[in-house]
Amino acid sequence: MKKTVFCIIAHPDDEAFGPAGTLAILAKTEDVHVVCVTDGASDPRFHPIGGKTLSHIRKEELAASARALGVSKVHMLGYQDGTLNNNIYHDVADKLQQLMEKYNPSLLITTELRGISGHLDHVATAMITSYVYEKNPSIDAIWYNCTNRTVSDAMREYFVYFPPGFLREQVDMIVDISGVFTQKVAAAKCHVSQEKDAERAIKRWMQLPKEEWFLVMKRRDTFVIA
Repeated sequence: MKKTVFCIIAHPDDEAFGPAGTLAILAKTEDVHVVCVTDGASDPRFHPIGGKTLSHIRKEELAASARALGVSKVHMLGYQDGTLNNNIYHDVADKLQQLMEKYNPSLLITTELRGISGHLDHVATAMITSYVYEKNPSIDAIWYNCTNRTVSDAMREYFVYFPPGFLREQVDMIVDISGVFTQKVAAAKCHVSQEKDAERAIKRWMQLPKEEWFLVMKRRDTFVIA
């Protein structure tokens, strides 16, 4: 019987630029869902060519990325990009809890607690996901996607503060994604509105080992990826 996996992200594209390869591997045998907390639009008034809002476009891009990865279902919580903060912490947690009760996931995947890049929406999403994990003892494990020191050094000027990445010996699990790498690239290319970021990410991936790194907290050893 398939188990349910929740990948909880802050923005459309976080799944592609993050643990996409691991999601593609899990999707071969498990029921993988992506839960996106924001709509990816910092200004909800923005209307590009064609009359579609940026929020609508990014929702379509995430749906396409999910199909490329074999993801079963996408859930959009609908918060505005850039607004995640302590004032809505419990509201977001309540919405996640409702999904937990409906789908009973065995595994949660999110970013490490510094949000990988230091993006405050990422940090909030990781913290809230951790809170929900602690409140639900039926969930077997939580995997925190993280990056390496090479990537963080290259991205040092990307945000105000890009936390230093991890060394190989500091992480708990390294997933070989070479067999699904083309799916990861395809997922990134679905995010056309983020084309420059996608091109930069894909160029970097081509130069690095085809791996995704995780910190792991677990109650039970239900999921093991060699």
